[in-house]
Amino acid sequence: MGSPLTELRCKQCNALLAKNDRDGLSIRRGELQATVTGVDVTIAVTCYRCKSLNVLKPSPASTRAAA
Repeated sequence: MGSPLTELRCKQCNALLAKNDRDGLSIRRGELQATVTGVDVTIAVTCYRCKSLNVLKPSPASTRAAA
């Protein structure tokens, strides 16, 4: 059974900024790809579309590594 996937979207224009699942928070735009893992992380992302600053806090349950 797969883990739930959460899409994290811009608070202003609703553009997709990142995806969060049990493997971590993944950000991809063009040739840039980053995955952030950890239980207590906060990520600030400027929206590529409207330039608004978004603060992303992945939920701890979805960023834990599989046992």
